[in-house]
Amino acid sequence: MADPRLTGPSLDPAARQVIGTYLAELADHLGGPAAARAAILAELEDGLWSATAAHQAGELSPEEAARAAVAEFGGPPTVAAGFGPELAAVTGRRVGLGLLATGPLVGSSWLLVAAATWTWAGREPPAALGLVAGLVGLVLVVAVPAAMVAVAVSGRLSRWLPAGPRVAATAAATAASACVVGDLVLLTGMLATTVLAGGMAWPAGVVAAGVSGVRLSLAGRAARRCLAARATLP
Repeated sequence: MADPRLTGPSLDPAARQVIGTYLAELADHLGGPAAARAAILAELEDGLWSATAAHQAGELSPEEAARAAVAEFGGPPTVAAGFGPELAAVTGRRVGLGLLATGPLVGSSWLLVAAATWTWAGREPPAALGLVAGLVGLVLVVAVPAAMVAVAVSGRLSRWLPAGPRVAATAAATAASACVVGDLVLLTGMLATTVLAGGMAWPAGVVAAGVSGVRLSLAGRAARRCLAARATLP
């Protein structure tokens, strides 16, 4: 009969519980995108099972070997902190790319509204529309460069920038916050136009409002994620 000590540790329920509990605690301390967290956890799990098998070869039971492997890796908060820069950079890069990709869609939607409401209909735009356009322009001056910085410093430049992950998370949070402000300005302008200037082209207006509403929600959450990722950095 085979010695139970030589049983593959991954097949032992007690060893699996030890490893599973450790990984669950570690997952609670990891931030960043789900795909990046899953990749890190999968890599760590492989390492834990390899370490467990090595300890079991030293005449430990599977459960004892798993506990030794977990102790060797360190506490979940400490291990998670080591991945903080990587996850902050990934978070900043994804948020920056997302904002740069969706910006033209949002802008085109509102330009269509303006064209359908004023230019094509031959109506005179209110003077307040210039204020809205100026505020949106100011938002773009902040958001676009910040998003580009977030993408740039989280790529190849990160090799030469020790503070790259912090800069990426900060720039992405700035860009996302600026987009929140921009969408609020656009939606407020739409409401004011509807009440004070006799309305606007509703089919296009509904689409533009919906697009801005979705981005407003996503950008707000993205800004919070970036700030949370930055907070984990030393």
